[in-house]
Amino acid sequence: MPELSLAQLAELTGAQLQGDAACMVGGIGSLDDAQPGQIAFLSSNKFRKYLPDTAASAVILKENDLDSCPTNALVSDNPYLTYARAAAALTATESLPPGIHPSAVVDPTARIAPSARIEPNCTIGAEVEIAEHAVVGPNCVVADRCCIGAATRLVASVTLGAGTRLGERCLIHPGADLGADGFGMATDQGQWVKVPQLGKVVLGTDVEIGGGTTVDRGALKDTVREDGVKLDNQIQIAHNVHVGKHT
Repeated sequence: MPELSLAQLAELTGAQLQGDAACMVGGIGSLDDAQPGQIAFLSSNKFRKYLPDTAASAVILKENDLDSCPTNALVSDNPYLTYARAAAALTATESLPPGIHPSAVVDPTARIAPSARIEPNCTIGAEVEIAEHAVVGPNCVVADRCCIGAATRLVASVTLGAGTRLGERCLIHPGADLGADGFGMATDQGQWVKVPQLGKVVLGTDVEIGGGTTVDRGALKDTVREDGVKLDNQIQIAHNVHVGKHT
């Protein structure tokens, strides 16, 4: 983890600093077991009993808890949100170097931005477009005509069916399957006849898809996740389902 001063964290999170602006923190802990050099947070009254004795170098909390805080503080109306931003800053990693791993199989018609990264054992199909700073993690399959937006990351073992479109800054966790056929069957004298699934899966910007989640392609129209949608692990989104912004 990088070390940041409380002054830097206050600026990054928009919180109000109380205490030593030069105090450095390089880790995160809970109120009851944080150590010097770590920052903790208090967002629920049930954990307030741990505040007076915390060993953390700083605590993110509301103003009405400040009188019980024995150390430096970042004061916020929404401590959990401030904690999320502080944790993101403290766990930030350097950008991975761009390039295509030698074990990846990439169709010659694919268009991959110079700053994108394709990791080991990936398969990239025909007419795929991968934008700047995108990362396709190990063992991913990106089928024909998919589009992956700028700074989007497929963590590992993600499958994108043909024509899937991902917006910018999406995060797709391991094992997710976007663009498999929806379940459509017609009957012919008691026997099942598969109905071709002709739509796509379309994701907006800042969408997150949990591990093992499946999003089926539409039958005729597209299956859509609008901007800011967040899905947990092991969910199924059926064909043609349209999920609105920030769900």
